[in-house]
Amino acid sequence: MRGWMRGLLGLLAVLAVVLVGLASWDNLTAKGSVADPVVKHNVQVVRDHWGVPHIFGKTDADVSYGLAIAHAEDDYKNIEEVIAAVRGRGGAITGADGAKVDFAGALLGANEIAAAHYAELAAPTRALLAAYAQGLNDYAAGHPGEARLRGLFPVNGQDIVAGFMLRAPFFFGLDRPLAALISDQTPPRDSGPPDERGSNAFAVSGRRSSDGVTRLIVNSHQPWEGGVSWWEVVVHSGEGWDFAGALFPGAPYPLLGHNKALGWTNTVNRPDLIDTYKLTVNDAGSEYRFDGKWLPLTREQVWLRVKFGPLTVTVPRTLYRSIHGPVIKNKNGYFAIRYAGIGDVWQVEQYYRLNKA
Repeated sequence: MRGWMRGLLGLLAVLAVVLVGLASWDNLTAKGSVADPVVKHNVQVVRDHWGVPHIFGKTDADVSYGLAIAHAEDDYKNIEEVIAAVRGRGGAITGADGAKVDFAGALLGANEIAAAHYAELAAPTRALLAAYAQGLNDYAAGHPGEARLRGLFPVNGQDIVAGFMLRAPFFFGLDRPLAALISDQTPPRDSGPPDERGSNAFAVSGRRSSDGVTRLIVNSHQPWEGGVSWWEVVVHSGEGWDFAGALFPGAPYPLLGHNKALGWTNTVNRPDLIDTYKLTVNDAGSEYRFDGKWLPLTREQVWLRVKFGPLTVTVPRTLYRSIHGPVIKNKNGYFAIRYAGIGDVWQVEQYYRLNKA
């Protein structure tokens, strides 16, 4: 009996060690990026009657730094989740739902695209991104009690670009073919039926309004909460950046709004920007046929972190890529997906220039 009891106690001890390991593994093994060089920023944040921050700085980078601080004050939770998703650790916070986003980021190669093309961005844009990242780092360092994951910070400008690479394709419907293929189904049409509801916008010139006021109406159908919820801000810099608008967690500048000369908004719709190709693959699943030649089918294994209560477990998944782009393997074969702007970081440059146009 004593031997049986000792064995049971030993088994329980081993189980306890395993559970402790699962509960702490993600935090113990994770680490942040190499931070950009620290720059001193001079910025003032003034909140109006509604709590909207008005950010003043000598340079655009100063303003972006202050924007990060102010946004983190209001919505650190969602910013942390966006950064976690970029790092492939979203599942360690939000469980299976976050792990799905982590899988998408790995499949699309968001971090690899950002790393490959970051240096192509103009120097002022990179300075803006670095300043925003530094603002997030400083806020996180000063508020450790708000963190749900260790080792998530510091971040750098390249991480911010990776966030764009992860989220942008889903605004024109990439989730639809991905979800269909993962479920062994045929991808739906890219464009929705004419009567389908969607986000919208319209503008009224002062020459046509009864009171002479020009109006830009934004109805973008974004959620009130989460990584793609709007946060309002007004910015002013000594370098001519004057803009009132809104942005998502993880963005270093407004993504819609107006300056003194122009305004714009974004809508979510379904233009024909995504193509799906069924690949002809050899019996070994190692090559596919393209333009009369056999090319290697790239294969990579990733480990997704998934939170279950107090524990975080790892789940292996295999990624495939072809010359077209990411590939999904299902019971019907291998399917490659190509979408507009794949591998392109210029939207990061474009939005900054639009802010100052």
